Amino acid sequence: MSQFFTSRFFQFLILPLFVVAWFVWTDPSKGADTLLRIQIWAQAFLVTGLAYTIAKSLLGKASSEELYDLVKQGNAAAGQAYLGVCLLRAIVLVGLLIFFAMLQR
Repeated sequence: MSQFFTSRFFQFLILPLFVVAWFVWTDPSKGADTLLRIQIWAQAFLVTGLAYTIAKSLLGKASSEELYDLVKQGNAAAGQAYLGVCLLRAIVLVGLLIFFAMLQR
């Protein structure tokens, strides 16, 4: 049963649908607040998906999973590379968030 709750199907489909249904059911504005929340979620998905695509294209064949496995084996150079991959992804995400925030003005 715990495998179902940790599955991607549950976390990315069932749980969000449950949350949207809860918003619709408890929305005092007859759907206006729920629509606004869905629009904000769509923006968040757009930014994170775009950040992932940009970071992936900048990294080429570098894999954070492979680097992490090497770090667990004691490879210090892989640790530095893994830190660089994490920083790159964070910087791209923050940069896009700032960019889209400036567009909202």
